[in-house]
Amino acid sequence: MDEIKELYKMNSYQTPLTEEIKNSIPREVWLELIDFLSSVEFIRRLVATEDIRGYAKNKPRETKFYNDGRINVDLTNPHILEDMDFFRERALFFEKHGKYTHLTPNPNPKSTYAEFWKEEQRRWKYGLVRESDGEWIPGQLYFYWNYSPIWLVEIVKTESTGRKQKGERVQKFPKPWLGDYLFYHYMQQARDGGTHGKLLKTRGVGFSFKMGAISPCNMYVYPGTGNPNFHLASEKTFLAGDKGIWGKVVDTLDWIAKHTPLPRMRTVDRAGSTLEIQLGFKDEYGVRQGLLSSVHGISLKDNPDKARGIRGPLIHYEEDGLFPNLEKAWNVNLKAVEDGDVGFGFMLAGGTGGVEGGSFEGSEKLFYNTAAYEIYGIPNVFDKNTRGDTTCGFFWGGYLNRNGCYDEECGEPDVIKALLQILVNRYKIKYNSSDPSAITQKKAEEPITPQEAIMRTEGTVFPVSDLKDYLESIMVKKESFLAEHYVGELVRTGDGKLKWRLNNDKFPLRSYDKDNANREGCLEIFEMPSENANGEIAHGRYIAGIDPIDADSGTSLFSIKIMDLFVDRIVAEFTGRPRLAEEAYEISLRMLEFYNAVANYEKNLKGLFSYFDKKNALFRLCDTPQILKDMQMTKDMGYGNTSKGTMANAEVNKWGRKLQADWMNTSLEDEENPGKLKLHTLRGLAYIEECIKWNSDGNFDRVSAAGMLFILREDRYKRTQSAIANKDKQIETLANDKFFNRNFNQLNAMSGKQIYY
Repeated sequence: MDEIKELYKMNSYQTPLTEEIKNSIPREVWLELIDFLSSVEFIRRLVATEDIRGYAKNKPRETKFYNDGRINVDLTNPHILEDMDFFRERALFFEKHGKYTHLTPNPNPKSTYAEFWKEEQRRWKYGLVRESDGEWIPGQLYFYWNYSPIWLVEIVKTESTGRKQKGERVQKFPKPWLGDYLFYHYMQQARDGGTHGKLLKTRGVGFSFKMGAISPCNMYVYPGTGNPNFHLASEKTFLAGDKGIWGKVVDTLDWIAKHTPLPRMRTVDRAGSTLEIQLGFKDEYGVRQGLLSSVHGISLKDNPDKARGIRGPLIHYEEDGLFPNLEKAWNVNLKAVEDGDVGFGFMLAGGTGGVEGGSFEGSEKLFYNTAAYEIYGIPNVFDKNTRGDTTCGFFWGGYLNRNGCYDEECGEPDVIKALLQILVNRYKIKYNSSDPSAITQKKAEEPITPQEAIMRTEGTVFPVSDLKDYLESIMVKKESFLAEHYVGELVRTGDGKLKWRLNNDKFPLRSYDKDNANREGCLEIFEMPSENANGEIAHGRYIAGIDPIDADSGTSLFSIKIMDLFVDRIVAEFTGRPRLAEEAYEISLRMLEFYNAVANYEKNLKGLFSYFDKKNALFRLCDTPQILKDMQMTKDMGYGNTSKGTMANAEVNKWGRKLQADWMNTSLEDEENPGKLKLHTLRGLAYIEECIKWNSDGNFDRVSAAGMLFILREDRYKRTQSAIANKDKQIETLANDKFFNRNFNQLNAMSGKQIYY
């Protein structure tokens, strides 16, 4: 423990790591906590001691955009905040007196009362600087903290019962959070640089309240018909529903109208999928008068072009993970807020993980590829094992200002306390929930890293959370991990035998990215075929699954995976789109010959069968698996192509995916790797990525090939079961059947025998 304390010296706002805490939580939780402290640079910086983080007075002054003594704010290495109530003077005054000033209302534009409100509006636009140390907050944050009451959950002081603390919702002004401070500074830096913003965040940080305050602030700061504000959503319910942002916009405008002397008259329009509020009124002649600034809510469901041409100080994409065409919608509006190289408007896309129906494919692209979308990118110190060598958008992690885990006076977060709560909750769900997706959902809703926030939480059976963790661990040691693979081709020697040969001109497809310029692909071997004492490969040891292609051109990829049944691991694969379809057929044939394997394939396409028939190699294609007929998923065998492989349909494909997931979730039962699953034996990076990103709308060729493989594996396991038991048994998924795993793996000792099925 002393070593941990020495390694992780922390500031006074953190819960100390003690032996008592270590002993009070599961060992798994403790190890995860240490892992996040070690691998996430932003967390390391947040918990660092005061002398390392420093204070505002220690920071250099900003001179590029301002010349009023304000400091440069480092978003990824923030200083310790002090006395943030200085910036909440009006809110604190209102809480005490029920009004913003004791000054007597006076319509004279030169009165002290009028000057007071002019100064407040100036702060809404330019922010507030503390002369003593240069600390400052942007104008929109000043407005939010002082003029936008929100609903907060406050902890009710009760006697401890060992259960969760009791709370109640109250309407108060926002607390001074470090998270708010950084997020608003991120937006300000983006605007100052003429760029736009992208946010990934945890649930429960009041984001809809923040965005519901920005547009009203803009409406007073930037008057006129040329300055409309827009909130875009995939569906109207995310604008005007119970959790929609529109109600927060109206509440803020109502607050300003009730408690300030600023113009309050407005017109409201609710037509179809569009909502509109304009500050002003129509005179007796029907002429619009007043500020005339406005805010609009637009649903873009099934039509990203609906908002084409909109422009103004704010275009906000609400819950961007739900936009099926986020990239298109973003690019459509990008030129509407720019004039050449000059950005005059600000676009912001924000999303919360774990949203029902969310895919986050577009959101992920915007977050990690900032330059491609004119988004303000900051060093990525938020993911595991990144040190800011790449850029990303702004990430608001679950540990940043979690309720009950921050100092209420200055807003500094107790990161350690927050992480302990998050990890303990995950542990409880992991070992007590019968829903395999529950832990993924929890991680996405309260993410510690951006990768957790963008996990797909529905529509898939794959263990997305575990796969992401595994992929992250691989990327840390990617070079050494891939160095163990054989990359090249199989060539025939003079005696007609096959030999593996290195080919540095060929590259395997190790990413799911469909836009990859290299689509040809090449063979990647993880484990060479195992020979017996006679130099032979046992018949039946290796099986394969194939997702074929038919035409010489197209978007789909040809994919084949080979498994060693004796050790129950995938040992080789090829995925790609060679110039000719027959080139892919030949590659697969050579792989099957090299491993003495038989393959199950999607027989919906006929080209593969014809090629193997021409090569007198139909014996390399399995007969339609008996298990599919037993389960009534396919018709009886016919002749020719109809007797081979598997006719893929929705039911068959679904079962194939389930078999993959069941295998992935199976424990290795390895004393040297306690807690490890079979998914931790996977070596195909793109396959892992496909499983993470799988959804019913996409094209996932590697998953399809693996589905054929695991159906054949299940069929072989059933036959082994029947042979061992010497009687028919109920057909069931065998991936988790210890009896069969044990007995089937015993065949490893028989590698010198010929085994026929």
